[in-house]
Amino acid sequence: MKEGFSLLRWIGRTLRRFALWLYSIRHIFVALFVLANSGLIFHTIYGLPVDVIAIFNVKNYEQINHTFLTNAPYFMLGVFIALSSIGLFFRARISWMISFTLMIIDTLYTAHIHPDQIYNIHYGLISLVILFLVRRHFSRSSVAAGSIFALISVITLMLTSTYGALYFGDGFEPKITSLLTAFYYAIETMSTVGYGDIVPVSEPARLFTISVIVSGITVFATSATSVLGPVVHSGFERLVKGNSKKMNRTNHFIICGLTSLAVNTIKQLSSRKQPITVIVSPRTQQAAKDLLEDLDVVVGDYSDGEILTQAGVMNAKAILALSDDDADNAFIVLSAIELDSNARTVALVNDSKNINKVKSVNPDIVISPQQFASDILARVLNGESIDSDSIVSSLLNSVQGLSEKEISK
Repeated sequence: MKEGFSLLRWIGRTLRRFALWLYSIRHIFVALFVLANSGLIFHTIYGLPVDVIAIFNVKNYEQINHTFLTNAPYFMLGVFIALSSIGLFFRARISWMISFTLMIIDTLYTAHIHPDQIYNIHYGLISLVILFLVRRHFSRSSVAAGSIFALISVITLMLTSTYGALYFGDGFEPKITSLLTAFYYAIETMSTVGYGDIVPVSEPARLFTISVIVSGITVFATSATSVLGPVVHSGFERLVKGNSKKMNRTNHFIICGLTSLAVNTIKQLSSRKQPITVIVSPRTQQAAKDLLEDLDVVVGDYSDGEILTQAGVMNAKAILALSDDDADNAFIVLSAIELDSNARTVALVNDSKNINKVKSVNPDIVISPQQFASDILARVLNGESIDSDSIVSSLLNSVQGLSEKEISK
């Protein structure tokens, strides 16, 4: 009987861990769901497989039929959705914003141009709802996401400039009649090289050229800033300050995240001369440079086993999962356990309704400030007396894993 009960408990614990793992990688399912929208677009225009080669074999403007001109923006919309979904795999905030905007455009465009594609419209609406519901999960900044945004901007400008040059082809000297010539003129104008071999002579062509020049300068400057800026900045900072020495990551505390609790814990441990390694995301690192200046910092995804290993989890005293995402905190503890680390694990619960989910991964200590504050507030509002015993009792309920004797020390 006991063996059967133990087996059921093991199965239940395994299922909870598996469910928690699935919850922690929900961004992957969202990315795949959004990516499927581009497949529906390609299927609507061309059927499967997509005849992309035929698109780029167009040599003369006269060869481009009306159907292609109508579907070209729709095709590129599918390409942009596919590119933006890549950033969703990295939980990038900018990719979420781009994907959400593109899904709105996709739904409206499909409803207007292809109203018979009811499945596409409904799928787009469902994608919008899913993206809206998980918006808080996409809060990271990454070079990959910035690169995707820059790539989409450059491709958009390149296509607009190329087809614009074809459209206003009669207003140039010599006239632009081929797709290759239009592409050449677009690159020449966007880069502001201007060899002078193709000159706009009509007013519409000149206004179009001005818009391409201004847009080219803006897009290229923005792309270079978003992609190359962080790399150049970090290199210059290393040149000025030199390479910072890494702390001997042994018998130290690892703190994941920079919530208010994490910041105060860092200050308290620092005042006690305790060795600390902080794991932060690239965006958080930039926002808290002053706080992290004299600390041992590892930049990356704190739920990644490789990052935890780099932070010295195998030789740490304790690993404190203090991020603002309960699923991340639970996954940090799970990763530490899977790495077979002897470090004590502490998990923060931001929302008290998730406390059982976090406890299912068996951290040594579970902290729920929300539960502690609500318990004290309820006692005050109910007119109950607040003494040391009641405070310890509330604290024990919110900090599970410590005994009353340990707290009183």
